[in-house]
Amino acid sequence: MALAKDIYQQLEAVVGPENISGSSAVLWSYMYQPFGNIKGVWAEIMPEAVLLPKSTEEVVAVAKICNRHHIVFKAMSTGWGIHNLPGVKGAIVLDLRRMNRILEIDEKNMFAVVEPSVICMQLQVETLRKGLNCHIIGAGSNTSVLASATSVVGYGPDGLSMGFSGRNLLGVEWVLPTGEVLKLGSLGSGDGWFCGDGPGPSLRGILRGWEGAWGGLGVITKCAVKLFHWNGPAELEMKNAQPNYTIKEPLKYFRASLFNFPSLEKLGEAAYKLGESEVGYFISRLSPAFVGLQMAGGMNFVRLWESGMPQQMLKYAFLFVIFANSEGEFAYQQKVLEKILEETGGEASPLAETEEMQGLTATSVIKVDAVTRSCFRSAGGFNTSFGAMDTIDMAMNQVRAGTVLKNQYIQKGVLMEDGGDNSATLVFDQGHLAYTEVLLMYDNHDEKSTAGAMAYLADSNQACLKQALGTPIFQLSQVGTGKHGLFSPACFHYDKWQKEIKKAFDPNNTGDPTAYTEPEHKK
Repeated sequence: MALAKDIYQQLEAVVGPENISGSSAVLWSYMYQPFGNIKGVWAEIMPEAVLLPKSTEEVVAVAKICNRHHIVFKAMSTGWGIHNLPGVKGAIVLDLRRMNRILEIDEKNMFAVVEPSVICMQLQVETLRKGLNCHIIGAGSNTSVLASATSVVGYGPDGLSMGFSGRNLLGVEWVLPTGEVLKLGSLGSGDGWFCGDGPGPSLRGILRGWEGAWGGLGVITKCAVKLFHWNGPAELEMKNAQPNYTIKEPLKYFRASLFNFPSLEKLGEAAYKLGESEVGYFISRLSPAFVGLQMAGGMNFVRLWESGMPQQMLKYAFLFVIFANSEGEFAYQQKVLEKILEETGGEASPLAETEEMQGLTATSVIKVDAVTRSCFRSAGGFNTSFGAMDTIDMAMNQVRAGTVLKNQYIQKGVLMEDGGDNSATLVFDQGHLAYTEVLLMYDNHDEKSTAGAMAYLADSNQACLKQALGTPIFQLSQVGTGKHGLFSPACFHYDKWQKEIKKAFDPNNTGDPTAYTEPEHKK
C-alpha cells in the first residue's frame, strides 16, 4: 500500500521534494542488504517511502507526522545490514546520510560530538591529528560511530584498551517516536556533552543496555563519545593498493605478535593474565579460517587452507599487540608478555614476524578494516552467531560449542568447510570481559544452503540456552526472528520490562518494533 497522497505531501514539505522518494527503483536499492534470509540478500518487506532528513528539527517534524497518522518509521545511518529496514508493511525509512557532521572534538576533555552518518574512519582521521583516537567496532571503519555507541552492539578489536561502545557513550540528543526531544547526561542540564549519566538518574540502560534498540525507540540525532590517547603520527601515510594497502612507515613502539598455545585453556589463562597485568593495546584469538579470510583473494585462501598450515600453526593462537608510549614502557610490556608466555606454554609464530605481516596487522588493528576487507568481500553469503559478552572462559566455551555445531552442518553440505572453527575472540576492559563471534559461510544463491544456514542459526541460539552461553550477538535483533521471548526466561524475563519501556516511550508504536519489541498493552 502506498502512502496516502496528503501524508506524502506533508513529509515532502518537511524534507523537500529532492529528499523523499516512493519510487520503486529507489526503494529496491534499499532492499539488497547483508544478513537477509531470502537467498541471503533480499529483505522481505519494501518500505513505502525513504526520507533524507538534514536536522533534528526535520526528524522531529517527521516523527510527529508519523504519530498523527500511525505510520511506522525506521532510522538508518550507514545501512550496514537488513536490520536497517522496517519489518512491518506500510512503514517508511529515515536515511540519515545527510546528517554527517563532526560537530566538536574536545581535545582537553577527550570527547567528540557526531551526527548519525559520521563513520569511524572520518572521526579517526580528524582525531589522530589532535593526538587522539576513537574506538572502532569490528564491522569496520566504515560503520557509524553514533549507531555503534547508541543503537546497536559495539564490539571492536581495540576493546582491550578502548572498551566497548556502550561504555564510551556520553551526552545524547534523542528524538523519541512521539517527536519529543530528550537530552541525556550533562547535556540535559545544559552543561555540555562530557557526561552520559547525570546529574540525575541515567537512562543509558533504557537507551541501549547491552544491545541498543535498533531504531525501535526513535532516532538518536547527536551523541558524544570518549576519545583515547594516540601516540602515533598525526597522519597515516599508506602504500600499496586496496585491499592490501598498509601503513607506509612502521609505528614507533608498536609490535604485533602471534602466539600458539597447547590448548584453549592455556590460551584463556594467558588472556586473563595479560588483562590483569594491564598491558597491551589489542588481543584477539583468531581461528585458522578467520586468519585465512584476511588474504587478498579467494584463491590465496584456498591454497593456504589446502596446505594445512593455518590448521596446524593457528589452532590455539592469539594475536597480541603492544603499542607503548615510550621505549621504557615498550620494554616493560615485552617482559610481562614473555613471563606470561613462559607460564602458559605460549610459543611465538613466525607468521606474524615478517615486515609485510607487521604492516598488514598494524593497518588492520589501527584502522579496524580487516573484517570489512575479508567477510564482506568473499563471494557467497555469511552470517554470525554466538557472541555473548561475558568471561574469557565463556568465550572459550563458545568456540567449542560453535565448532561442534557447525561441523554437523558442514557434513550435511550446506555450510562452507572451514573446520567448524571460523571465529574471533575479542577481550575487553583489560581482560574482565570477552566474547567469541562464530562466522558461517554459505551459498546465498542456493536454497538448500540458505535454509541450512538459517537452521544452523536457530540451533546456535538453542545451544546458547542449553549450554548457558549467554544471549548471542545480532541474532536477538535480526528482523522478524522474535528471539527476545526465547531468551527471556533465562534472563529475568527482561522482555516484559522491555515491553513496558516501549509502551512508555512509544505509546503509538511508531518506532519500528521488529528488531526491538512490541509494547505491552493491558487486556
